[in-house]
Amino acid sequence: MSKSRSDLSNNGRATPAEQVQRLESDGFVLLPPVLDAETVATLLAVSRERLQAMRSALGTKDIGIGSAAGYDEIVQRSPGRWDVPITPQQFGVVDRDLPWWGLISAILGEDAEHLFSGVVSSDPGSPAQYWHTDSPHDSREHLPAHAINVLVALHDIPLTMGPTECARGSHFLSNHLSNPSLVLKELIYQHEGTAPETLVGDTETEIPEACAQAMVAGSCLIFDDRLLHRGLGNQSDNTRHVAYFSYRQKGYTANTHFEATRSVVEVNP
Repeated sequence: MSKSRSDLSNNGRATPAEQVQRLESDGFVLLPPVLDAETVATLLAVSRERLQAMRSALGTKDIGIGSAAGYDEIVQRSPGRWDVPITPQQFGVVDRDLPWWGLISAILGEDAEHLFSGVVSSDPGSPAQYWHTDSPHDSREHLPAHAINVLVALHDIPLTMGPTECARGSHFLSNHLSNPSLVLKELIYQHEGTAPETLVGDTETEIPEACAQAMVAGSCLIFDDRLLHRGLGNQSDNTRHVAYFSYRQKGYTANTHFEATRSVVEVNP
């Protein structure tokens, strides 16, 4: 069951070292507003403009669920949940100047690289996603994170609008290489049978706690790419907009986020 817990946020009191420790142990950390109102407003304006342009370009073209069924410029992650890539340059920001860069570099190294960025928008009435991870483990032994996602609230997101729910500590348990009962495709692609309890099966291992909390504009949820998570359903009358910035350890090449091989924009010869 989802929980609204004050300890998901450090409320500005945690030191950078404590933020790193929480990200490594829990697999995620929720930071209070770290972006000023003007920057948030700019990110939101760019997101809305790009989203509208890509949905207009999509028109009546067919689009399925998931990255391979979408387009280079727009993906439907789950029913009513639209993912549109936007570069840092298009957002008007520089990765290394963003307030979370210190945490990213502490985990992934100073030579960490930008992987993806954009906006995910959830239409009113869109259902909750199935639990999933964003990338697989690449060793039987548990290694430090190889990719990290940052989700930025572009406006206040109450629980009714469907913030992201995380399974605490599940990045330790989502390793299909050390647990043969796990099916990789059912982890990194949304599958109705996947849930925190499936990571432990019939063992006595404690089921990871599912946690979700409302977000205020400018706050950000930072999590290990291997963490089991899902966007909750949008039960409000308004569209939910969340910007994302994803980073990878230099040399890490696994890519399951954007797999489309077609463009929604028709290019005339």
